[in-house]
Amino acid sequence: MQKQAGWMFWGSFHGTIKGPFLFWEKDWGTINAESYIAHTIPMIDGYFRMNPNLGLQVMQDNASSHAARLTMQEFQERNIPVIFWPAYSPDLNSIETVWNRMKDWLAFHYPERKASYDQLRQRVTEAWEAIGEDLLEDLIDTMPQRCQAVIDANGMHIPW
Repeated sequence: MQKQAGWMFWGSFHGTIKGPFLFWEKDWGTINAESYIAHTIPMIDGYFRMNPNLGLQVMQDNASSHAARLTMQEFQERNIPVIFWPAYSPDLNSIETVWNRMKDWLAFHYPERKASYDQLRQRVTEAWEAIGEDLLEDLIDTMPQRCQAVIDANGMHIPW
């Protein structure tokens, strides 16, 4: 499904538990280091503070807002550990599979694609809620095989 203009969804999980999520609001503007720090990191920080004994770490891609010096400094100041992750590793980033499943769910349940902004928010939230523990468990369980497949492919794309 082609991404509809004007929306972005951020979500997280650890093990088989979905963590916080947010729908990027239009009035927040584009996603850059400053807006990511203002809207996403406080939510992450709150979740980490509520779950201090889980040994949580942040894994994110190297989008400019994620990898920016200001963003990394903010994580460090809040004592939020960030995992180093290769720049182009969607095969190893489990959340990419979650996004693809959500897009498939949306295409199946709402094939017409036309929606008001409020309807779109609701539909995307429904797609997030439809992600089951079984998928998350499979993503965690297959990580060693995916890592080995990328190693065997000399760091190149694998069809996972």
